[in-house]
Amino acid sequence: MTKRSFAIRPFRAEDYPQVQDIYEQGLITGNASYEHRPLTLDEFNDGKILDTVYVAVEENDDSKVIGWVSGAHISQREVLAGVVEDSIYIDPQAQGRGIAGGLLDKFIEVCQEKGMWAIHSWIFPENDGSAKLHASRGFEKVGTYKHLAKMTYGERAGEWRDTDVYQKLLPKPEKVAAEEEFEKTASERIKAVKPVTT
Repeated sequence: MTKRSFAIRPFRAEDYPQVQDIYEQGLITGNASYEHRPLTLDEFNDGKILDTVYVAVEENDDSKVIGWVSGAHISQREVLAGVVEDSIYIDPQAQGRGIAGGLLDKFIEVCQEKGMWAIHSWIFPENDGSAKLHASRGFEKVGTYKHLAKMTYGERAGEWRDTDVYQKLLPKPEKVAAEEEFEKTASERIKAVKPVTT
């Protein structure tokens, strides 16, 4: 087995130019995202669950980012707070070193620690590498969204594309945020109910 030659650590704001560059290189492939531009740092911070964002760095250079993973809520509804969508991007020059697998393993571990109960990954059918990576970590293909969105850039600009949905179920937490909120406000709701008089 080859010794791992990279490290994984939490994302820092100063990493973002490299994160952005790696994302842009993914966009060039035409099989990474419907988006046509990277997010600004503010958009990234607003759209991601920041304590799920990790970067892979060179083992001997903590500042050299060679890949990253992040999670985002699939919905703003509190009852779905434990379902997240992942994103993984690797520097093309660093592929083939097990970095994507290492990042996905870390992401799964962090999601379990945070009490998440499902991870989704939306993958273009043509992105065979991502599909195989997720399958190797226990994700199952649960469906396909047909002509989900229209590409606006690259060789496939103007084409309506399908997206496969992969899912990994995590252990169910004992209690979820929506349940805790319900219990917290139950006494106030009971007090607000006027007694029925006859």
